[in-house]
Amino acid sequence: MPELVRVDDWSEGMNNLAQVDRIPPKQVRDLLNLDPVGGGGLQQRAGQRKVADLAGAHGAVPYRDGLLVAAGGNLLQYSATTNELRTIGAAPATGGLCGAELNGDAFLCSAIDMIRVRGDQVGPWGLPEIMPRVVLSSGNLPAGIYRVAVTALDRFGAESGAAPLLVTLEAPGSIDLLWTAPAGATSCRLYASVANGETLYLQSSSHTDGFSLTSVTDSSARLTTTNLVQPPVATHVTAYKGRLVLVVGSALWITEPFAPHLVNPAFGFVQYGAAIDMVAVNDAGIFIAAGQRTYLLMAPGTEDASQRDIFGFGAVRGSGVTLPGGQAAWMTHYGMAIAQVDGTVSLPQQQRYAPSLAAYATSGVVDNNGLQMLVTTMKGPVAPNTLGVEDSFDMEIE
Repeated sequence: MPELVRVDDWSEGMNNLAQVDRIPPKQVRDLLNLDPVGGGGLQQRAGQRKVADLAGAHGAVPYRDGLLVAAGGNLLQYSATTNELRTIGAAPATGGLCGAELNGDAFLCSAIDMIRVRGDQVGPWGLPEIMPRVVLSSGNLPAGIYRVAVTALDRFGAESGAAPLLVTLEAPGSIDLLWTAPAGATSCRLYASVANGETLYLQSSSHTDGFSLTSVTDSSARLTTTNLVQPPVATHVTAYKGRLVLVVGSALWITEPFAPHLVNPAFGFVQYGAAIDMVAVNDAGIFIAAGQRTYLLMAPGTEDASQRDIFGFGAVRGSGVTLPGGQAAWMTHYGMAIAQVDGTVSLPQQQRYAPSLAAYATSGVVDNNGLQMLVTTMKGPVAPNTLGVEDSFDMEIE
């Protein structure tokens, strides 16, 4: 009769690559609702508790000590410290929500909208360009070629981009400009150059629909948002070294320094050959999985930007995360990939465990009972990984 042997040490974790009758010592075929603890023991998986009943919840983004949640056409802020959930603004009723926190503000994308949150304040994330209508009138402006532009400011003090217009006065006159302020604008600024000049100077900041330029002041503030635009609506947003990184199809957009509400439409993006599935960041750079390739983009948005290949395979969509120790991590069909701050990447599960395959995933760090665990939740249609060894049985049919 076989002897039963008690095993209390599972410190080597799960293994589904070994044959079912050849599982190495201290390893287990599978775990369900159990987590490892120090010394190789097991404990029941951390539970959960309900903090609110919500109808139509379709997205959440970490912010401050809690979450920003889109539900039922509202944007709600939840505080884990006070266990309070309150409505702070509006949000689309469907379509999901993504975003990131940067310098105390949250920057959110729904399927159709872009939202900025600062504490209890909610407003647009950036404003579109203003294209004024120009009418020439009589006046005392010297003849010449003038550059003019109108920008809008939002409630956070962020100034929109501008595409300066060239206006030619064949004879002395004045320049009348008419425009409509975009939704979310609190004021507008008019800039102009001197005759035949290149630099645009602030002429007015108190008008919201029009201004008559009869003289030019060339000692005021200069226009600094020339040829910059509002960021595009993204499907993934993450913060990286004072900037925001946005995924839009197969393009990776990077906001301007100190201006998370602006991007450069000519140079502010990197185009890939397939839709971007995963972005994870650390001090080494931005790790990007697009199709069947994984890359490391270093020093993005600078003259020293460069890129190198990491893997000849991709990642599970949405699985990228930055760990508390500064590593970046994401899920592949070989298990988790862990990227160190020097750019080296390892696959610690490759020789032992093949995860199930899924359409997309979310990853996060869970602290529970003295443990800090990286947890990836597979979502959508889940299928077995052909790298793993499946259980089998013998049968005979007569």
